[in-house]
Amino acid sequence: MRTRFDSELETLYVNMIKMGALSEDALNSLQTVLAGNDKTKLADIVDLSHQIDRMERDIESLCLRLLLRRQPVARDLRTISSAMKMVGDIERIGDNAADISEIIPFISSADKPAAIGLDAMVADVSDMVSEAIDAFVRSDIKKAEAVISKDDIVDAAFNKAKEAITEMIRSGSKEATEAPDLLMIAKYLERMGDHAASLARWVLNAADPNSDWINNPPQVD
Repeated sequence: MRTRFDSELETLYVNMIKMGALSEDALNSLQTVLAGNDKTKLADIVDLSHQIDRMERDIESLCLRLLLRRQPVARDLRTISSAMKMVGDIERIGDNAADISEIIPFISSADKPAAIGLDAMVADVSDMVSEAIDAFVRSDIKKAEAVISKDDIVDAAFNKAKEAITEMIRSGSKEATEAPDLLMIAKYLERMGDHAASLARWVLNAADPNSDWINNPPQVD
C-alpha cells in the first residue's frame, strides 16, 4: 500500500516539475519579447498558458485521488494540500504571462520595456518559480525562504519602473501614450512575483510541521 502511495507521490513531484518548467518556458519567452528581440514568441506564450491550464487540472485530479483513496496523514497530507494550492499560483503566473502578451503589440517602442527593467523583472520571477518548485521537491525550507525574500527585489523593480513611467508622462514624451500599457505590464509582473512567493510559502507549509499556513494562508495583494 505504501509502495503504491510513494509511486503516486513521485508522479506528483514529476508533474509539478513539468508544470513549473512550462511556466519557466513562458516566462523565458516573455523575457525575450520584452527585451525587444523576438515578438514571434507571443503566440508561444499563449500556447504555453493553455498547456499550464491542462497540467493544473491533471495535478488537481491526482491530488484528489491521493486524498480520497490513500487518506494520507501528517506530512503527506501537507504535501498534497500544498501542491493543490501551488498549481493555482503557477496557473495564474501563466495567465498573467498570456495577459502581458496581449498588451505588448500595442507598444511601438521595442526597446522601452527593457529600458525600464521589465525584462529583468521577468527573469527574477522565473528564478523564483524554478527555485520554489525545487524547494518543494527537496523539502528545502531555506531555499523557500530565500524565494520569499526575493519578492522584495521584484517589488523594488516595480517601484523603479513605475517611477520611470511617471517621468515619461511628466516630461510629455511622445512615448507617454504607451505609459498605461507599460504600467499594466509592470503590475502584472509584480503580481507574478507575489504568486511565486506564495509558491514558496506553500512549500513551507509542506515541509515545516510547525508552520501554520493552512489557518493563515499566503495572501497575494
